[in-house]
Parts: sequence; C-alpha cells; structure tokens
Amino acid sequence: MHRDVVLDFGSLVPRLQRLAARRGWLLAAEARVDSTNQRVRALLESDDGASRPVVAIAAEQTAGVGRRGARWLSTPGDGLWFSLAVPAETRLPAAPPGLALAGCLAGVLVRHEVPATVKWPNDLYLGEGKLGGLMIERGRLGGELYWLAGVGINWRRPPGAIEAAYPPAALADLGDRWGGDSIALASALVEAAVGLMRRPVDWPAELARLSRAHHAFGQTVVVERADGGREIGTAGAIGSNGNLAVTRADGSVIRAGAHDRVRLLAGRA
Repeated sequence: MHRDVVLDFGSLVPRLQRLAARRGWLLAAEARVDSTNQRVRALLESDDGASRPVVAIAAEQTAGVGRRGARWLSTPGDGLWFSLAVPAETRLPAAPPGLALAGCLAGVLVRHEVPATVKWPNDLYLGEGKLGGLMIERGRLGGELYWLAGVGINWRRPPGAIEAAYPPAALADLGDRWGGDSIALASALVEAAVGLMRRPVDWPAELARLSRAHHAFGQTVVVERADGGREIGTAGAIGSNGNLAVTRADGSVIRAGAHDRVRLLAGRA
C-alpha cells in the first residue's frame, strides 16, 4: 500500500509559530484565505510588519494565482501555500530573485530526498511535471520597500491542472520512494525562502549553482518571444543576469529573457 502524502496543516502551524518567534517574523496562519499574497499585503499596509519579515500561510487559497495570471489550485492537505515579504534595498540586485529562490527551494527539496529541478525561469519540476512555482515582485507596502514572494508546492495532485499549459506533479508521485517528514520539509522550505530573500548577497551564488543544473540544460527547446517570434535551439547555461543561453543549429547563440517563454521541443515543459 502506498503511503498517503498529505501536508497536515494543524501540525505544521505550531512548528512555524516556534520558528517565527525565534526568527522575529510576523506570522499569519489561517485555514482559508483568498490569497496569501493579499494577506501579506494587508498585514504590511496595517503597519503590523514593522520592517520585519512577514509570512502568511494557509491550508487553502480560494483565489491563488500562478504565472501569467493562471489560477493556482490550492486545497487543504494538497500542498504548501505561503507568501512572504521582506524589506528591500533601494538598489536593484544584479541577480534575479526568482531564479535564486527557485534554486534555493530545489536544494531544500533535494536534501529531503525529493529529486526536484528548476525549470527556467522559476518553476519547480519533478520529472516532467510542475511540482511548484513562485512569483516575486518588488514594491512599496505600508510605506516601505519590500520584496513580496508567493510560493506553491504540491504534496498531492490537485483535482485539476495547476495551470492549463503545464502538466502537474506532486510529492505523492514518488509513492513509497519518498519516506520523508512532511512537516520538517514544509518548515525547512519556508525558513529557507525567508532567509534567502533577506540576503540578496547570496543570490548570485544560488544562480551560479543553478547555471548548468537546470531542467532544460542540454535539451532542445522552443523559445517563444514576447513579440510573437519563435526560435529553436539547445538550452545552455543561465547567465548571471538570469537570461538563458540557447544555441541555434547554425551555432549562433540567442538569449531568452524574463518576458519570453521556453518549452522543451519534445513534450511539454
């Protein structure tokens, strides 16, 4: 019999409350919210954040949103859904935070025996399916400049696709091959995310580790440009600015940027 991989929210919350007390976070943990991003915004706008990290986590989101505005299905027990905000400096960092955070979270998953990879620009993959994703923005909240990040990771497959264009994956796909501790993993993911977002100085190192270790490296991909153009080539390294190098058949190299979409040519990615 396969073990039921479920995230017990009731057991996770006390662990996170103790962690928040030690780290000086403001933590909001609720059974159901429209969006953890919106919950974080509300806390910051009410000045409760007081220039410290703010974390919101929920067992269920009713209006979670993925990349490009797609709906993110997040139901109780089926995954880890959280958002965080940390004070940001006025100067923009050279390394993109989305890729750095994705690399950091993939590292946590691997250390907990989940063979996750990063699919450029900032999705988490398990095999050929999307295990999780994240969104990051920078702006003024409550009168101060913050980084705001939202993260969703599947423990079990949702009743529908996470995003219509992407096949889903979940920890449950590993079956009996994964004997990890769900609460320890979830807590480690939240702690690592907050820690990394507070340390922009560490983002270049995360990006460097990810450079040739991402999901599509060495594979044939299609680059769909924001202007409607389409290029085919072999995915190479991720640069220090976050752009993805793609070598075309004639040997020339193009670079995919934040507004482009990259898919594996064989199958969907």
